[in-house]
Amino acid sequence: MLSILPKTILIPLDAGEIRRRAFRLGARLAQINNATLILLTVVHDTFPYPDIFSFHSPNEDYYHSIRDHARKILKKTAEEAPPGVVIDVMISRGSPAKVIVEVAQEEHVDLIIMTTHNTRGLERAILGSVTDKVLRTARCPVLVIPMHEAGESS
Repeated sequence: MLSILPKTILIPLDAGEIRRRAFRLGARLAQINNATLILLTVVHDTFPYPDIFSFHSPNEDYYHSIRDHARKILKKTAEEAPPGVVIDVMISRGSPAKVIVEVAQEEHVDLIIMTTHNTRGLERAILGSVTDKVLRTARCPVLVIPMHEAGESS
């Protein structure tokens, strides 16, 4: 349950496209509440990754490369946090919604902050929405914010 002052805030971030609004909001809340901020990227490891037209399994080097890239981006993002904010950077591999919920439980997260990905139509019907799945399965509150404000590009 969300306390008045969350002590641990989880922000799942796509390493390819950092959600600045979620990070800024989470960092500010962490600063105000003297909370720990967890930045999490999940490397999706299910088919069709990385090439839907290939019958070859992706090798571990590919995942190590993705993980290293994600770690660099998350650490760079963490450097933008206000002074005094404690940030943990985590990279996990698996199904994003499942991993987000598992990390939230394991780390005793008080609040998850996510952005929408704006998937629609067939893509949403086939893949579903990570945010929707987290909303349905997380044991703590989930704050969902639009990916972009009107007129904002990132």
